[in-house]
Amino acid sequence: MDNRQPILEIKDLKTYFYTDDGVVKGCDGVSYKVYEGETLALVGESGSGKSVSAMSILQLIPSPPGKIVEGEILYNGDNLVNYSEKQMEKIRGNDIAVIFQEPMTSLNPVLTAGYQIMEPLRLHQKLSKNKAKERAVELLKLVGIPSPEKRFKEYPYQMSGGMRQRVVIAIALACNPKLLIADEPTTALDVTIQAQIINLVEEMQEKLGMAILMITHDLGVVAETANKVAVMYCGKIVEYGRVDDIFYDSKHPYLQGLKKSMPRLDSEKVEELYVIEGMVPNPLNLPVGCKFADRCEYVMEICRKKEPEAVYFGKEHYARCFLYSDSNESE
Repeated sequence: MDNRQPILEIKDLKTYFYTDDGVVKGCDGVSYKVYEGETLALVGESGSGKSVSAMSILQLIPSPPGKIVEGEILYNGDNLVNYSEKQMEKIRGNDIAVIFQEPMTSLNPVLTAGYQIMEPLRLHQKLSKNKAKERAVELLKLVGIPSPEKRFKEYPYQMSGGMRQRVVIAIALACNPKLLIADEPTTALDVTIQAQIINLVEEMQEKLGMAILMITHDLGVVAETANKVAVMYCGKIVEYGRVDDIFYDSKHPYLQGLKKSMPRLDSEKVEELYVIEGMVPNPLNLPVGCKFADRCEYVMEICRKKEPEAVYFGKEHYARCFLYSDSNESE
């Protein structure tokens, strides 16, 4: 096991949403660690609990209906679950920053790009207006925006999607955070811009030594950026491991299905894309046992009766699946 102290450790996190129709278990016993200078990718379909897990870290879950009902969120050893709103305000945007997935909705349309970058600098770093402006222009240049002095004065609507996303990254990096949460940072961007944004985030990570929690459904992004991967389904981590384990020794049928559904560039034949049969179950009416059972080609009787425990294939690689429970030690 890794003997280093993680910058972030999530222990048995349970975040539930109490709605008029019933309880939705957005995160149901999630645990993972993120280390300085490394990237952990949270992977899964929409509704798998990736963003709920990440937004719980900064207490950004709307309450009501959301509530952290159990678990610990340890940042440098301190449990953020016990922090007050005032304490969290000192953490958000300063120690832990977020790149949200849709820049047009995460930027204020009536404030200039420069003003929005200056805001965390003045709040957390206590810089004067002039110093904050100088730093904001530097950040715009750092994230690859041409004519930064001109862009400083522009509003979000005057910029392209890629340019807006760079502004969001500049805001996130303004205070040199120790941990960056990147929530689908390349969604809705074309492929060329996606590559530029990913490269930019990696460059900033190298310069600042920050840890990154990357939330994505794109296995291509995972292969390029991640050190470790947590695959989520219906609020649970169903497989966890180093990036090599996930791509070359994947165990869970859900992950295997995700990999098969990726288009291949090394095949001469035009093949129909693989599709995982069925639908993600209704979160208000989850089945007993393994939540993937109704979509799994290897389903067994036990899968519909019991929740599978974690089966380890090495110190840091496990999957929750009954296919391996007889021949391996469970958690």
